[in-house]
Amino acid sequence: MEKIAFVIRQVLIIWFALVAWIGGIVSGEPSITSGNMEITHTLEYNYGDGVSFCQGLATDGKVFYGIGAYKFLDYNAITKIDIESGEILECKEMCLPKELLLKGYSHLGDGCLYNGKLYIALEDFGFRHPGVIAYDPQTLEYIDFHTLPEEGRGNGRIPWCVIQDDILYYSQSNDVDEIRMLNLSDFSYRGVLKIDTTLFKVQGGEIYNGTLYMVTNSGYRNKTMYAVNLQTGHVEETFVRCTGRLDAEGEGIAICPLKDGSVFHIIDVGSKVRIISYRPTQ
Repeated sequence: MEKIAFVIRQVLIIWFALVAWIGGIVSGEPSITSGNMEITHTLEYNYGDGVSFCQGLATDGKVFYGIGAYKFLDYNAITKIDIESGEILECKEMCLPKELLLKGYSHLGDGCLYNGKLYIALEDFGFRHPGVIAYDPQTLEYIDFHTLPEEGRGNGRIPWCVIQDDILYYSQSNDVDEIRMLNLSDFSYRGVLKIDTTLFKVQGGEIYNGTLYMVTNSGYRNKTMYAVNLQTGHVEETFVRCTGRLDAEGEGIAICPLKDGSVFHIIDVGSKVRIISYRPTQ
């Protein structure tokens, strides 16, 4: 498996070098387009390293748990990153168990830490049986997997999941007009929270101080983060960030206050992979 992962990473390094040369033109540094937010610092990696955490992000306050995937090569990984220095501490590549690969599961998304487990959204190649997979955050070993109940599958896409008070929240990626919920105890369907704004290209979600924050890949260089009131379903635009590159995509999010005042930590992926940290200015 290590040899396969090495070959995949080399292929991706070459591919994204070509992407950067042909169309990944640097058009400026990341910046804030609108909203009361500012960048505090950026962790930047070449794609050969960053592919192992290019989709999702979770944190315990000391370590980022980066989640990576490249669907068409069945490449999935979980990477521990020092939250202060950005040093890659540990990486488990090809982390999907064989039984799930044989069933067509191919793409990890954004995830969260909850009660000693790392929960991650997982899609199958045909978007028929999406689910949530759990790992041990200490060892990065697979624990278990649960398919979403049929009434909660929507279009079969699940780019993110987050848990609060034993309720698992998630959505599909496009035409998002509701947040779906499961009971964590048995993964039974709990229902939906209707939201008052339809969102597109949702890539990640995290709950902080009772508010659900959702990050998107909508727009060209500009990517919007939204705040969802979990009581009313009211949606507000939090801020819009410019990736600074023509080839960058917005991906997952982790939320954790750091010493420099930053709270929101979001992944941008292009020919480079960046974890950019933001702090409120008011």
